[in-house]
Amino acid sequence: MKIFKLMMLALVAMVGLNSCSEDCDHVINEHDHSADLVGTWTCLQEGYAEALIIKADGSALSTGYDGEEYWENVAGNVVVENGKINLTFEDGNNWKGHFDIVPGVAFSIFTDNGDYLTFNYCKEDLSDEVVGMWVCNDNWADDITIQTYSNDGKSTITTAVGLVTDNSLVNQESEYKVIGDLVFRKIPAEGNFRYLIARIVYTPDATEMGDVMTHKMYIPSENGVIENVGSWLRIKQGLNLTNKLYTYNSAYVSNAKGTDEDFNILGHTFNMAHIANGNFDMLFRSELFCVNFPDANTIKHIYRSNGQDVVIDIPITVEDNKVTLDMRASIPVLRKVDMYMFQDADDTQLHMYMPTSSFINYFANLEVITMMQDGKIDPTDAAAVAKVYADMEARVESINVSFVMKAIEEIK
Repeated sequence: MKIFKLMMLALVAMVGLNSCSEDCDHVINEHDHSADLVGTWTCLQEGYAEALIIKADGSALSTGYDGEEYWENVAGNVVVENGKINLTFEDGNNWKGHFDIVPGVAFSIFTDNGDYLTFNYCKEDLSDEVVGMWVCNDNWADDITIQTYSNDGKSTITTAVGLVTDNSLVNQESEYKVIGDLVFRKIPAEGNFRYLIARIVYTPDATEMGDVMTHKMYIPSENGVIENVGSWLRIKQGLNLTNKLYTYNSAYVSNAKGTDEDFNILGHTFNMAHIANGNFDMLFRSELFCVNFPDANTIKHIYRSNGQDVVIDIPITVEDNKVTLDMRASIPVLRKVDMYMFQDADDTQLHMYMPTSSFINYFANLEVITMMQDGKIDPTDAAAVAKVYADMEARVESINVSFVMKAIEEIK
């Protein structure tokens, strides 16, 4: 009790020393939030998206889209004075007004006319986390959708043709860029580009089956802009292939462009300008196409040609979900093929995904094999073999294919 009284007396004395008459000047030292703004901040709201990187020297970089204009890496400066923030950029897209901030969480800018932007703080950049193959039963389609982010800045959303209401959004290869937790997709559309921006929530090991990536975005529709939220599952980066046997079930084709001419592989006619899922059904189902993995380093292609079973052993290298087929082991003139594979939780299905370059090499290999069987090419004739690959490269402008293989039994 005595200690408490002494503390109260000291407090009263301090108040007395600091008290003054009404004509005293009061000095309020406002906290300078400049340092609190350093970092990566992202804004996503209906009609507007922006990723803002602010450095300690006040310089800034902005990438964004306002529904009409897209801008990327526009330099600017951020100045905080008298409780207000002033953002000026080289393209003239400036903001000035008062702001509220919760350091390390979010800040909002308010202008005099009532407009405002709210930015979330991004502790981590998700550029590396999105790379890979993801699957989703989204409301774009009634069937499975496959999204692949490659580390060269290319992205493809692939689904069965005819199951989507807007093919320009999903069945196109696009450029993408991730800044903080925003992914910007630049999609070719009628000689121009469309832009799709989503906020990513990434949860590693979210389920027993693997990582989960949730996309939140605003999509134009006949009824106005709608908010879309879809969750994508990435099968864990590893494959359980040994002693598995799969037979062809179906194909997903997207972004198919090429020359309008017929060509034959294994006795079947293809045309890149009019290719569809059914082309592969005719080829692989009629040939009873199967693949099996007798061990971790081998894939066997089994198909029927001219009434006889043909088996090709191909060494493979598996790195996470990337599988490289060294088809040169059986026929030296063939090319290596990189593809991506993933399995579902109980290994009942295997997806074999090939982007354009993989498709060209894989199907040019099949064409060489067909021509050899028909006696139309000498594998020692380097010029003739090179022409097969050159012709395939000339006729295929772009394509993304995913073959769905169904497990039929385990190899004993």
